Amino acid sequence: MSDTSENAQSYEELFSNRFSLEDSEYQQYLKRPADPPPIVEDWRGRGGGNQRGRDNSWFLLFISDAVRAAL
Repeated sequence: MSDTSENAQSYEELFSNRFSLEDSEYQQYLKRPADPPPIVEDWRGRGGGNQRGRDNSWFLLFISDAVRAAL
Protein backbone atom coordinates (compact mmCIF):
# COMPACT_ATOMS: atom_id res chain seq x y z
CA MET A 1 0.00 0.00 0.00
CA SER A 2 2.82 2.41 0.75
CA ASP A 3 4.16 1.80 -2.76
CA THR A 4 0.95 3.22 -4.23
CA SER A 5 1.10 6.35 -2.12
CA GLU A 6 4.77 6.80 -3.04
CA ASN A 7 3.87 6.53 -6.73
CA ALA A 8 1.07 9.06 -6.32
CA GLN A 9 3.45 11.45 -4.59
CA SER A 10 6.09 11.06 -7.30
CA TYR A 11 3.47 11.74 -9.99
CA GLU A 12 2.35 14.84 -8.13
CA GLU A 13 5.93 16.07 -8.18
CA LEU A 14 6.48 15.15 -11.84
CA PHE A 15 3.35 16.90 -13.07
CA SER A 16 3.14 19.77 -10.60
CA ASN A 17 3.59 22.35 -13.39
CA ARG A 18 1.41 20.60 -15.95
CA PHE A 19 -0.89 22.95 -17.93
CA SER A 20 0.51 26.03 -16.20
CA LEU A 21 2.58 28.99 -17.35
CA GLU A 22 5.71 27.00 -16.51
CA ASP A 23 4.76 24.17 -18.91
CA SER A 24 6.51 25.31 -22.10
CA GLU A 25 5.07 22.54 -24.29
CA TYR A 26 1.53 23.47 -23.27
CA GLN A 27 2.20 27.16 -23.84
CA GLN A 28 3.39 26.42 -27.38
CA TYR A 29 0.22 24.42 -27.98
CA LEU A 30 -1.91 27.37 -26.86
CA LYS A 31 -0.15 29.73 -29.27
CA ARG A 32 -0.74 27.64 -32.39
CA PRO A 33 -3.66 28.53 -34.69
CA ALA A 34 -6.91 26.64 -34.31
CA ASP A 35 -7.53 23.65 -36.56
CA PRO A 36 -9.94 24.31 -39.44
CA PRO A 37 -13.33 22.64 -39.14
CA PRO A 38 -13.78 19.39 -41.03
CA ILE A 39 -15.45 19.52 -44.43
CA VAL A 40 -17.96 16.76 -45.08
CA GLU A 41 -19.07 16.30 -48.67
CA ASP A 42 -22.72 15.54 -49.50
CA TRP A 43 -23.87 15.81 -45.91
CA ARG A 44 -27.59 15.49 -45.23
CA GLY A 45 -29.45 15.44 -41.96
CA ARG A 46 -30.89 12.23 -40.60
CA GLY A 47 -34.38 13.03 -41.83
CA GLY A 48 -33.28 13.23 -45.43
CA GLY A 49 -35.26 16.34 -46.28
CA ASN A 50 -38.08 18.57 -45.13
CA GLN A 51 -39.33 17.70 -41.65
CA ARG A 52 -42.36 20.00 -41.70
CA GLY A 53 -45.43 18.22 -40.39
CA ARG A 54 -43.58 14.99 -39.71
CA ASP A 55 -45.58 14.29 -36.58
CA ASN A 56 -48.90 14.69 -38.47
CA SER A 57 -48.40 11.57 -40.58
CA TRP A 58 -50.87 9.65 -38.41
CA PHE A 59 -53.57 12.06 -39.57
CA LEU A 60 -53.19 10.97 -43.20
CA LEU A 61 -54.41 7.50 -42.24
CA PHE A 62 -57.82 8.87 -41.22
CA ILE A 63 -58.70 11.37 -43.94
CA SER A 64 -60.80 10.35 -46.93
CA ASP A 65 -59.41 9.57 -50.38
CA ALA A 66 -60.98 12.75 -51.81
CA VAL A 67 -59.19 14.94 -49.28
CA ARG A 68 -55.95 13.04 -49.81
CA ALA A 69 -56.22 13.59 -53.58
CA ALA A 70 -56.67 17.32 -53.00
CA LEU A 71 -53.43 17.46 -51.04
